[in-house]
Amino acid sequence: MIRKHNVLSRFLFIRLTFPLLILAILSANPIPRIFVLGLFIINILDVIGVLIQHAFKPSLWDCRFAAIRDTIYTLAFYVVFLQNPHISVLVLFPSTLAELFLLFGYGVFYRTIILEMVLLIVRMAIIYHEYHVLHPTWAILIGVASIIMGLLGLEIKHLQELEDDIRQQQERLKETVTKILATSLSPSGIDENTLQQANITPLIGEICEVANTSTGEEIGQRLAELILQKQATVKLFTTRELEIILWMSQDKSYRQIAEKLQVSEGTIRAHSASIMRKANVHSRSEMVAWAKEHRILSAEHTSL
Repeated sequence: MIRKHNVLSRFLFIRLTFPLLILAILSANPIPRIFVLGLFIINILDVIGVLIQHAFKPSLWDCRFAAIRDTIYTLAFYVVFLQNPHISVLVLFPSTLAELFLLFGYGVFYRTIILEMVLLIVRMAIIYHEYHVLHPTWAILIGVASIIMGLLGLEIKHLQELEDDIRQQQERLKETVTKILATSLSPSGIDENTLQQANITPLIGEICEVANTSTGEEIGQRLAELILQKQATVKLFTTRELEIILWMSQDKSYRQIAEKLQVSEGTIRAHSASIMRKANVHSRSEMVAWAKEHRILSAEHTSL
């Protein structure tokens, strides 16, 4: 999620350059105004739409479609003013390069660079053929702008890769801390499933992302509550009842348990009824399952 929001924010920053560039062209070139004005309005509406999507339902797919639309605007601008020597028809290309690099990666970026060079050569050839004028400054300015935007896209790409690596390390740290807690607290009957059910695992992930004292205190409080709860569960039963639960988990019959503990079978049955009543279960199998779920067996086994 963090990475997605960072990508969207950077994309929006680049996206805002389109209406600004078109506005600059509109103010610097009195003719033809209609197409440029229409393109400016479309871009403003498009930017507003992307901002609304970003605010309410951020999605990388929406940004990719927006980048494709910007590519179409760039190519349309190129085609319409291809033979106009007063307008730099590739002025929108550098921003498009940065967008494509940010959202689609190196492969698309390299192909777009090649396309830009081809379009630049075609543009200069047509202008030279029509007006016998060659403007090397076009090539220089567009080349410099493309290099700058390409470096910007490259830097953003490196930041994304760094964020991905940090996020993976945070996830591994979360798993490690969770296992450490589960292992150290296993004698108390607390495992990874218990941590998840108590909503402690998400808090561990949160504190691995952003160190927060209040979150650490909340984790400590919840762990303390869990330990007290587990201890209270174990204290429901007497030592003799815990022994009987252990033997029941080993599929011993009432007679066998009675022989082991040197008491009558009726006494074992009475203890068994008391155990089931405390655990709110109705059979031996349910009792064993309940004891395993609440880690009563592991606690008893450790104490014996």
